[in-house]
Amino acid sequence: MTTALHDYSEGLADAVERVAASTVTVSARRRYPATGIAWGDGLIVTSDHVIEDEEHIGIGLPNGEEVRGELVGRDPGADIALVRVSATLTAAEAAPEGSARVGNLVLAVGRPGANPQASLGVIAAVRDRTLIRAGTQLQGTIRPDVTFYPGFSGGPLIDADGRVLGMNTSRFRVGNVTIASATIATVAAQLQAHGRIRRAYIGIGSQAVRVTGAGDQEVGLLIVSVETDSPAAHAGLVVGDVLLAIEGTPTTRAEELQAALGSEQVGATVKLQLLRGGAPHEVSATLSERPQ
Repeated sequence: MTTALHDYSEGLADAVERVAASTVTVSARRRYPATGIAWGDGLIVTSDHVIEDEEHIGIGLPNGEEVRGELVGRDPGADIALVRVSATLTAAEAAPEGSARVGNLVLAVGRPGANPQASLGVIAAVRDRTLIRAGTQLQGTIRPDVTFYPGFSGGPLIDADGRVLGMNTSRFRVGNVTIASATIATVAAQLQAHGRIRRAYIGIGSQAVRVTGAGDQEVGLLIVSVETDSPAAHAGLVVGDVLLAIEGTPTTRAEELQAALGSEQVGATVKLQLLRGGAPHEVSATLSERPQ
């Protein structure tokens, strides 16, 4: 006689078994191995921080075979790395974009050893955009109330059907984070094409301040430092200027500044709206690529 609880339990086990066929072990550091997700065409995505030795990347396949991995590219800011193997892999199925909802039951899956491991919890928060570190904004992150056991970084967070909602990482200061599958797909495509992620940069340090004399805008970014030989320095920005907007789009928070510095802006000349000495001012700056 089966019960609803039994059926529920078997459903979770089935979901783990399904994604386990696309979950691999990644051994590229001296301590505990980590996890990776088969992404198709012999490619594996994993966390950048677990790749400490680029020349010796061991991949443990679901069938128990061990193969050598080749680093295709890495993005430390987003903590995503792409690895290629000469093996046939079953690509993980991504959950539909936007399907993650607060309160959904989810499972974190890892394979730091020969067999898969899992942890059950719920989605605590879903964010369209989160500023994490190093000036990198991730377009879509999930905060799961799930335990990430040692070696779970680089592994999938899955829904009750075994579909991948994103990749788990314990790297960021905000705690355990899952990077959404749509973001991983975008970053992985760029890494496959270029081996790195190009990001525009302007070269200032800033902090939000209240301003007057800027019309309806009440907050701007006070420039507290200007990097030598940076786009900001070449444009004539100085400490004490208040950045109000880029191309008319307000910059009231660091997140808004970073949102204006995407890869498509590398090499672009943009107009910066400022307050200088309390008076409106405008300069043009040609954005360059963020130094690696």
